[in-house]
Amino acid sequence: MCLKGKKLVLPLALFILSPVKSFAGNGANFVLYDHHTAEAGEMEVMLMNDLGQEPDGTRYAAQMVEFEVGITDRWTAEFMAEGQSTSGEGGYHVTGFRLESRHRLFEYGTFLNPGIYFEYESLGEDTKYLMEVSGREDSTEGERSRPRERVLETRLILGHDITERFDVALNWINESDLDTGVTAFGYAIGMNYGLSRAGAKAGDHMGEGGGHHPEVKLGLELFGALGDSDRGITADSEVTQHYLSPNVMFHLTDRLMVKLGAAVGLTNVSQDIFRTAIGYEF
Repeated sequence: MCLKGKKLVLPLALFILSPVKSFAGNGANFVLYDHHTAEAGEMEVMLMNDLGQEPDGTRYAAQMVEFEVGITDRWTAEFMAEGQSTSGEGGYHVTGFRLESRHRLFEYGTFLNPGIYFEYESLGEDTKYLMEVSGREDSTEGERSRPRERVLETRLILGHDITERFDVALNWINESDLDTGVTAFGYAIGMNYGLSRAGAKAGDHMGEGGGHHPEVKLGLELFGALGDSDRGITADSEVTQHYLSPNVMFHLTDRLMVKLGAAVGLTNVSQDIFRTAIGYEF
């Protein structure tokens, strides 16, 4: 797993065959957001799970339950609740919640289509689910007026559909602690590749009488921390976490989706995480 001084070489071959439908926002990825938003009235429920090992060898399981709704074709809102269980600590802990709002500014087809992301977080210090990475490990411990972390996260999302089967995105991430006033910075960059035709009808590629043909999408994301407003911007591998994560998404039916991923820590202060998600669209 994540060992001091390790060097990672991760060969990855991705083949683009044809487009695939995306669950709005992440596609096959877990941290990176693209410019796609849910259609008005569309709803989604998703359960996400991390099985992780921290740099000191501690193992844990963390979950997030998400409910997403398309307010308009350009405005998507979400509610998320989190919990975790850590080896040796005993029991399961509900750690908090998040409220999220994403706005796509222009119609699809706009070059580097921008999206604006706002999220309010009320989380315990023992929260574990890796929704994003920001800041630095040597940050000054600030005074808090409350026992919980209250954070306003914002993102600038830039996304582009290169073809119907291939999209890329970049996120600039800011996490502002509402108690200490410190803003932590992070990034995510990556892509999605479709491996089966979106909207395939029953029987396509399967002969007469065939059932639903699963749709498959591969994702690749690189994400990490870039320092904070207290001690400055840095990409120093001794104080910032960075990850490379190959992911895959399967649409088992038109509404049911499963995702698998592996976030591999690239620095000594990073973790290694196996990630899963199951979602259903209404």
